[in-house]
Amino acid sequence: MNKSENLLFAGSSLASQVHAAAVNGDKGALQRLIVGNSALKDKEDQFGRTPLMYCVLADRLDCADALLKAGADVNKTDHSQRTALHLAAQKGNYRFMKLLLTRRANWMQKDLEEMTPLHLTTRHRSPKCLALLLKFMAPGEVDTQDKNKQTALHWSAYYNNPEHVKLLIKHDSNIGIPDVEGKIPLHWAANHKDPSAVHTVRCILDAAPTESLLNWQDYEGRTPLHFAVADGNVTVVDVLTSYESCNITSYDNLFRTPLHWAALLGHAQIVHLLLERNKSGTIPSDSQGATPLHYAAQSNFAETVKVFLKHPSVKDDSDLEGRTSFMWAAGKGSDDVLRTMLSLKSDIDINMADKYGGTALHAAALSGHVSTVKLLLENNAQVDATDVMKHTPLFRACEMGHKDVIQTLIKGGARVDLVDQDGHSLLHWAALGGNADVCQILIENKINPNVQDYAGRTPLQCAAYGGYINCMAVLMENNADPNIQDKEGRTALHWSCNNGYLDAIKLLLDFAAFPNQMENNEERYTPLDYALLGERHEVIQFMLEHGALSIAAIQDIAAFKIQAVYKGYKVRKAFRDRKNLLMKHEQLRKDAAAKKREEENKRKEAEQQKGRRSPDSCRPQALPCLPSTQDVPSRQSRAPSKQPPAGNVAQGPEPRDSRGSPGGSLGGALQKEQHVSSDLQGTNSRRPNETAREHSKGQSACVHFRPNEGSDGSRHPGVPSVEKSRGETAGDERCAKGKGFVKQPSCIRVAGPDEKGEDSRRAAASLPPHDSHWKPSRRHDTEPKAKCAPQKRRTQELRGGRCSPAGSSRPGSARGEAVHAGQNPPHHRTPRNKVTQAKLTGGLYSHLPQSTEELRSGARRLETSTLSEDFQVSKETDPAPGPLSGQSVNIDLLPVELRLQIIQRERRRKELFRKKNKAAAVIQRAWRSYQLRKHLSHLRHMKQLGAGDVDRWRQESTALLLQVWRKELELKFPQTTAVSKAPKSPSKGTSGTKSTKHSVLKQIYGCSHEGKIHHPTRSVKASSVLRLNSVSNLQCIHLLENSGRSKNFSYNLQSATQPKNKTKP
Repeated sequence: MNKSENLLFAGSSLASQVHAAAVNGDKGALQRLIVGNSALKDKEDQFGRTPLMYCVLADRLDCADALLKAGADVNKTDHSQRTALHLAAQKGNYRFMKLLLTRRANWMQKDLEEMTPLHLTTRHRSPKCLALLLKFMAPGEVDTQDKNKQTALHWSAYYNNPEHVKLLIKHDSNIGIPDVEGKIPLHWAANHKDPSAVHTVRCILDAAPTESLLNWQDYEGRTPLHFAVADGNVTVVDVLTSYESCNITSYDNLFRTPLHWAALLGHAQIVHLLLERNKSGTIPSDSQGATPLHYAAQSNFAETVKVFLKHPSVKDDSDLEGRTSFMWAAGKGSDDVLRTMLSLKSDIDINMADKYGGTALHAAALSGHVSTVKLLLENNAQVDATDVMKHTPLFRACEMGHKDVIQTLIKGGARVDLVDQDGHSLLHWAALGGNADVCQILIENKINPNVQDYAGRTPLQCAAYGGYINCMAVLMENNADPNIQDKEGRTALHWSCNNGYLDAIKLLLDFAAFPNQMENNEERYTPLDYALLGERHEVIQFMLEHGALSIAAIQDIAAFKIQAVYKGYKVRKAFRDRKNLLMKHEQLRKDAAAKKREEENKRKEAEQQKGRRSPDSCRPQALPCLPSTQDVPSRQSRAPSKQPPAGNVAQGPEPRDSRGSPGGSLGGALQKEQHVSSDLQGTNSRRPNETAREHSKGQSACVHFRPNEGSDGSRHPGVPSVEKSRGETAGDERCAKGKGFVKQPSCIRVAGPDEKGEDSRRAAASLPPHDSHWKPSRRHDTEPKAKCAPQKRRTQELRGGRCSPAGSSRPGSARGEAVHAGQNPPHHRTPRNKVTQAKLTGGLYSHLPQSTEELRSGARRLETSTLSEDFQVSKETDPAPGPLSGQSVNIDLLPVELRLQIIQRERRRKELFRKKNKAAAVIQRAWRSYQLRKHLSHLRHMKQLGAGDVDRWRQESTALLLQVWRKELELKFPQTTAVSKAPKSPSKGTSGTKSTKHSVLKQIYGCSHEGKIHHPTRSVKASSVLRLNSVSNLQCIHLLENSGRSKNFSYNLQSATQPKNKTKP
C-alpha cells in the first residue's frame, strides 16, 4: 500500500480495511475479513464502489477471483451506474472482461451517460476487447445508442479506428444512423485532421458508396466534405471529391459551400482542388452575396487570393451591398491582399463605391487601419469622397476615434469644414463617440467648438448626451458655450439631467451654465423638470442647491409679475379715462361758450349794420374816433411830452360780469369811457383799468374791430368783429364823415405816397371845419379829436396789407408795442417839434416787454396813457385839418392775446433774420479766406519754380498784403468822428435821412450788422486805431522766407521784440 492509500484509509472502519486489502491485493487479509463478516464483500465506499471494482481498477485478478468465489455481486453499480465490466472495458483489460463475462456480467448495462461496455471498448486501439464483447452480444445489440444517440460505430469513426469500423460493419452495424446532431459515422470520420483518417473514410465508403451517404447533411446542412475542408485534410477532400456523386457546391445553413470555408480558412491547396473539380463552372455566393474571393480577401490570405485571381472562372463580383473583395480587404486591413490585387488586376477601380457610397478608403478609415489608409492614398484614392450620408473617410475616423487615421487623412488633404446631411460636423461625431483627443485635434485644425447642426445641437450637447466628461471639458476649455439652445430650446444641461450624469452637471455649472433655461415647446421644461421626470434624486437635490427652478415655479413667478403689471395698467387706464372725460367736458364747455360768443357777435353785427343804415345812428359828438397807435408817434413828433415813470400806474384786476366777459355790460363800458376826460382832468386821480375788452381766439390774418353799441344806441370801441365783404364801405364812409366811430383793422401796413395823398383829400373833404379855439365839452374834454381814415385806404390795407405791428415791410424795421405809462400829465400846451415818426417810434418802442406779466401791465398802462396823450396832441397840432399818416386801430382795442402773438411773431422773424445774416457772414468770410489762400498758394508756387521776375513776385506779394489790410480797414475801422465822442441819445430834430439809411442797412445786412458797424454808442479803442493806422507804413515782407519763423511776429506782422505803441488817444 502506498502513502496515498494509507491516507485514504487512515482511521477507517473494517469496511475500509476490506477496500484497502482489495486495492493492495492482500488476498489473506481480504479473506479473513470476509470470513469474519460476509457483508463486507459488497460493502460500498463513499463513491459507491465495492471491493470487486477496486480489484479491477488495481488489476488484482486473484483478489477478484476470491471475491467472486465468496459470492460478490458482479453487476453491482457505483454512483455513476457503472459496473465492474464498465471499468474493465474502459481500461481495455481483456482478462477481467473475460472473467466478468464468464461470471455472467451484464454487457448491456448502461451508465448515467447511457453508454454500454461496447461504447467504452472503442476507445482503445486493440480490437480484442471489442471482439470479445461482440461474441457475447446478439446481432441487434451492436447498434445500441448512448445519450447522444451515437453507436459504437460513431465512436470508432471519431477515434479514427478503422479496424473497429470494419469489425462493427462486419457484425451488421448500421452506417447511416444519425446522432443527436444529425451526423453519421462518415461525418466523424471526415472531421479529423490526421491524414490517416482517410482509411476510416474509405472503410465506410467501401461498405456503402452511395450518393446519399457522400452528400449527407447534418442538422446544420454540412456534408462530410464541409468537415474535411474545415479541418484542412487534403487527402480526405481528395477521396471525397473523387466520387462523381459528391456535390462540391452544396450549401450549409449559412449558404456557404466547401469552397467558402476553404477560402475563409486560407487552404490554398484545397481551393485549387475544389476549383478544378467544380464541374458547374460558376462560383457560388453565400447569403450576403459574397463569393469565396471575398472571404479570402478579408482574411488576408494573399496566396489563396492569388489562386482565385489566376483561375479563369473567378471574377471580383460585388456582394448584395455592392462591396467588392477589394473593399473587404481594405476594411480588414489586408495590405498583402491589396497589393496582390493591385499587382494582378490593372483594371481595378480603387474609388469604386458601394450602394451606400462608401469606398475602400471609407472602410479602411472606419476600421482604423493606418497602413491601409496610407496605401490607398498612395494609389490615388479620393480623400474627400462622400457617401449617401455625405460622410467622408474623415467622418468615419472621427466617429470611431482613430487619431492616427485622422492625422493621416488631414495630412493627405482631407477637408475639416464639411458637414453631413444632418449638419453634423466632424466635431459632432467626435463628441458623440466621446473622443476627447480627437476633439482637441479638430479644434486645433480651426473647427468652431460652437458649430450647430441643422437641429441646432452643438458638439457639447452631443457629449453631454453620452455623459463624456473628458470630451465636455476639452470643448468648454476651448470656449464652447454651455447655454446654446437647439431648435427645441434644449441645452447641454437638459441632456445631462435627462440621463442623470451628475458629474457632467457639475462640470456644466462650473462653466456658468444657466440652470433655468426653458424649452421652446408647449411644456417649456427646464433641466430640473427633466431630472424630475427621470426620478434622478441626486441630480434633483444638486440642482435645487444651485438655484434651479421647475417650470411650475417659473410660471408662478411670472404670474405674480404679470398681475402686478396689470394692476398698474388698470390704474393708469382709469386715470387716462378720467382725464379724457374731463378734457371732453372742458371742450364741450369751450364749444358752448364759443358758440354763444359767435351768436352774440352776429347779433351785434346785425345791430351795427342796422345802425349804419339809419341816418341818426352815428353822431360825431357822441363818441369821437380814437386815434390809432400809428397816430401816437406822429403827434408826439410835433408835441413830445416826457413820459412819467411806469411805477406810478395803479394796476388792478379787471372787473368781469357774471358771464365772464370783461368790462361788464355794454352800457357800463360806455359810461366808463365817457368819464375818461373827467378822470384825466381831476388832480391826483387815477384812471381805473376798466376798459372793455373782448378776447377772441383763432382770429384770421386781417381782423377789424368795431365799436360796441350800448343800450342807448351809441357805439364805442372795444368789441372786435370780422369784416366779411366790401358792402360795409358805405357805412365806414358815413362814419368818417362824422358819425363818430371807426372800423379799425388789426393787420396794418404803411400807406404809399399815392394812398396818403388820396387819404388827405378825402379826410379834408369829410372832416368839419376845425376851430383852433374849439374846446370839447366838459364830459369829453379829455378825449382827442376824432380823425377817421378814409374807407378806401382801410380796404386796401385789408386786401394787400402786411400783418406787422410797425406797419413796415422791410426786414428789421418792426418795433414792439410797449408804451411807458404813468400819472396823467398836466394840461398845458407844448411847443411844436419836428420829430420824425421813425425816431419817435424808436424811442417809444425801445423797451420791449420780456414776459407776459410785463405785457399785461404795459397794456394797462397804455390803456391809461393813450387818451391823455391823444388829447394833448390834438390840442397841440395845427388847427387846420390834414391827412393822417399810417392810421390804424388803437392799441387799447387789441386783446392782450393778440398783442402777445404779434410781439412773439415779430421776435421770431427778427431771430430768423439774424440767423440768416450770421450764416451769410460766415459764408462771405469763408469765401474771402479761400480766395486769399488761393492767391497765396499761387505766389508760393511762383517762388518755388523760380520762374519770372523776382520784382514782379514781390509786387504781387505787396499788393496781396495791402489788399488784405485795406479790406480789414474797410470792414472794421469806424468813423473817426465817433472815436472820441460819447454816444448820444436820438436827437429830437434829426432828419429822416439817417433813419432811411439805417432802414436800408437793416434790409441789406440785418440787425447784427447795424449793431456792430453803425451802432451810435459803441466807442473804438485808441490802440486799435493806432495799430490800424500803422498798416500803411508796412514794408514788403517775404512770407515764404519767414513762413517757418512765424513765432517771431505778432498778429500785426511786427517783430515780437519791437516795443508796442502805448500812446493813448
